[in-house]
Amino acid sequence: MTQVLGLLLAGGEGRRMGGLDKGQLLLQGRPLAQHVLQRLQPQVQQLLISANRHLPEYAALGAPVQTDAPAWQGMGPLAALATLAGQAAPGPAPDYLQLVPCDTPHLPADLVAQLLQRLQQDPSLELVYPSTKEGVQPACLLAQWSVVASVPGYLTQGGRSLRGWITTRKAAVVPFAAAADFANANDPQTLARLEQH
Repeated sequence: MTQVLGLLLAGGEGRRMGGLDKGQLLLQGRPLAQHVLQRLQPQVQQLLISANRHLPEYAALGAPVQTDAPAWQGMGPLAALATLAGQAAPGPAPDYLQLVPCDTPHLPADLVAQLLQRLQQDPSLELVYPSTKEGVQPACLLAQWSVVASVPGYLTQGGRSLRGWITTRKAAVVPFAAAADFANANDPQTLARLEQH
């Protein structure tokens, strides 16, 4: 059986939220991260949360919590991948890694299935990520597990951006019809709009 490890990215600094921990902000009375995990959990075999604060609150959501290793702290989402590359995954060795940000509460129920289908169609691809009419969603990428090992080297050479790392790999986009499924609450105005819907 194909093993997909879902990694919830909740280790950011929340600068556009005034430094607040986005994953812990409430949407309809529940933390944003909980909404995202509920969308992701049925789609993957294992779950892991990357967080650097409010660790007990994240642990209470029911998945193992990983903090960024000291060598990678402050290096954005890639810090979570570099940390993961340096240790064993929490369960059986995964075949693939699915990233999701903690502030996208309406993720498609077939996110993993669609990305996985594209990745398996073309064995030369190392990773794929969604694209909608509003742009690409690299933070929702699905990668071959083996490619995660390249992240520490990319960071050591001075690279910092997720998009920059993607350009060093064999990647493709997968079109998704509903841009609203990827709406992310990365500022107070968007969170308020999501609350109204």
